[in-house]
Amino acid sequence: MSAPEVRPARRWLTGRAVRIAFYVATAAALVWVVLSIDWSELGTVRLSLPWAAGAIATGMLFRYLGALVWRSVLKGLGADHMPPVRVLAEIYAKTWLARYIPGTAPWIAGKVLLAAEQGISRSRLAVSSVVEAAAKIVASGVVSLVLLALDPRIGEISTALRWLVVLGALVLLLVMTPPVFNRLLAVMFRLLKRGSLVEVGWPVIGTTLTMYGAVQLVSGLANALLVCAILPGTEASDMLFLMGAFGFSAVIGMLTPLVPSGLGTRDASLAVLLLLVMSPPEAALVVLVSRVWNLALDVVFWVVTLLAKRTVHAPADSVGAGAP
Repeated sequence: MSAPEVRPARRWLTGRAVRIAFYVATAAALVWVVLSIDWSELGTVRLSLPWAAGAIATGMLFRYLGALVWRSVLKGLGADHMPPVRVLAEIYAKTWLARYIPGTAPWIAGKVLLAAEQGISRSRLAVSSVVEAAAKIVASGVVSLVLLALDPRIGEISTALRWLVVLGALVLLLVMTPPVFNRLLAVMFRLLKRGSLVEVGWPVIGTTLTMYGAVQLVSGLANALLVCAILPGTEASDMLFLMGAFGFSAVIGMLTPLVPSGLGTRDASLAVLLLLVMSPPEAALVVLVSRVWNLALDVVFWVVTLLAKRTVHAPADSVGAGAP
């Protein structure tokens, strides 16, 4: 076999090995999260069905909107000939589960690896994933702080936690300005020695931040509705605070990337915030149920997108196949 024939074969085997490793790592992380849950605490939970239905609908909407934001960023970066939305959504859902692997890299690398098989430039995929991750933290931090600021109980939140989110959002906002962001991208591509630099402009940054701001409101609403399902007596006046609390704790989790999906830090900060609107046993229950609930919705999201992707439409040329 000649050298040119060996290289594609080796590349194919390497790509397949990396894909298998990605799937195994994702599955192992999910198993670890499931085993870490104290299931005995969930035996007495009785959800209010109307509120639960609303939480499911908005939770699924939040996840689909995330896939659409990713697609928007890719288009803004000049990606052409993208696969159908249902195919891109399935890739997004699959890699969304990789958030449970410690670190941010697996989530980003998974999107680059799997979407590249659809003919999208790896350079654009890498840049889009970095833009998306940074915009998510900035937009979520800003929206959550605004929602919490509308509630008089904002003063009871730890000053250190508030400063962590504010500083994290400000640093990332500075990093996301095109002059700084493009310089960092140039360094990254130079170190990796592969791919060609794709520069990011203000329109992509502005659009992504705006879209993720709206997405964060949907995410916050989904979690607030879940609290209503767990504790039907939740006051309407607490809704904005709950939306901000879930978003705020999610940002804390994203700013601690060595923890699987920020579980420890996210759950701890969420529990502290919930104590301002409910009793300690209720706060502990909400934290536990929300973790299980969102894990289940993540899996359901992937299953739904997988089924949508595999939907087979009758080929156009099969109609009237017997005609001369």
